[in-house]
Amino acid sequence: MRTLRSYALVILATVFAVIFFWFRPGGVDGPRPAPVAATGVGFDHGAFTVVLQQAVGPDGQVDYAALRADPARLDDYLGRLRATSPVSAPHRFKSDDDRLAYYLNAYNAMMLAAVRDHCPVEDVQTVYVAGGLFWRVSFLLGEVKTTLSDLESHQISELARQHPAVHFALVKGARGYPALPRAAYEGPTLRAQLDALARQVVHDPAFVRRAGDTLQVSMIFQWYLAHFGGDALKWIQSIAPEVAEGATTVEFIPVDGALNGRC
Repeated sequence: MRTLRSYALVILATVFAVIFFWFRPGGVDGPRPAPVAATGVGFDHGAFTVVLQQAVGPDGQVDYAALRADPARLDDYLGRLRATSPVSAPHRFKSDDDRLAYYLNAYNAMMLAAVRDHCPVEDVQTVYVAGGLFWRVSFLLGEVKTTLSDLESHQISELARQHPAVHFALVKGARGYPALPRAAYEGPTLRAQLDALARQVVHDPAFVRRAGDTLQVSMIFQWYLAHFGGDALKWIQSIAPEVAEGATTVEFIPVDGALNGRC
């Protein structure tokens, strides 16, 4: 009897070990294009602008089928990210804005590649159990393995308090986020780009709309409320007083998780 119990415990432990290994964070390798060494001074995001112009249509929809049919441009940019990062080459990223621009572009490029490689997709949250696309699929930044969740919760979150609009710049493959821009973020212009994004969001009824004296706002504000100063209404007032004028309460509305494009 004791032997049977021992066998059962061994089998149970083996099953748990297999499950843990299978669902380990970063356990699914994303694309691994050859590294492309940086040249000149700083880090050139021009290659990602080319990708965005290839993939993002005038209506803001992403053509993942085009990325799948012609993966070379996105893979080239991923190769540049693989070769160089603010950690592996800090001398190329002189300011927080340089670093944040790199991480925002890296996140969006990784998201594009993850969806591209898993098409057909209708909702990125359902590709793997428990939103695993964000924490199971790994990429290389400066030859260091990372996931979308790692990148957001560590490198990006650390810098997001300086400008909460960062949370609208991370486009998570869903319609409930602003459309990807058709140009990469750049350190020298990042503040202006994020300011413009903040104004765009608060004037877009998909994210902020009036219902009497209530402002109905995207749940993105609730998820990152601490970064918005703990008060979404006050933050919106600081960006566009006319939008929030007379509003006394805030109601959070769900984020549309449907894919932001076509596979």
